[in-house]
Amino acid sequence: MKKVALALVAVVMLFAASAQAQVFKLSLWGDICVPNEDYTGGLELGIGSETQAVDGVQWGIIYSYAGKLQGVQLGLVNNTDDGTGIQWGLVDMAQNFKGIQWGFVNWTKNEFTGAQLGFVNYSKQAKGVQLGFINYTETMKGLQLGLVNIIKNNTMFLPVFVFVNFCF
Repeated sequence: MKKVALALVAVVMLFAASAQAQVFKLSLWGDICVPNEDYTGGLELGIGSETQAVDGVQWGIIYSYAGKLQGVQLGLVNNTDDGTGIQWGLVDMAQNFKGIQWGFVNWTKNEFTGAQLGFVNYSKQAKGVQLGFINYTETMKGLQLGLVNIIKNNTMFLPVFVFVNFCF
């Protein structure tokens, strides 16, 4: 029985070593981090974090960047190229994002799917809900709630309207 247990432990350790998954990363700023890897599969803490891929939680007190994010980004300024999950900070930025952006300013350069909750919400193409003081998108399948709501290419209603705007 001991030999079977020892063999199982050896297989698990070998698999973990070959997967090169970083469960914990501590970052001062950018490349000044331990371990200095391009992937975090767990928790990343830092003052300023920059990682190519994060599966888990990235918490940069001032700034967080992940090329590809699957999980949660927390901090004053959050940025991702391709994200799925939650961004929660003062400023949330993405090239493409699916999930929830919850901050003072939420900005998605291209496609956004989910809910943007903030003072100012922007996305080029939105599917979902924008809830804020000022909401802007070029095309939308969804609902905007706020003081100023702009859907530039609205085919169902007005391009600009107060309190509510929609396009389905």
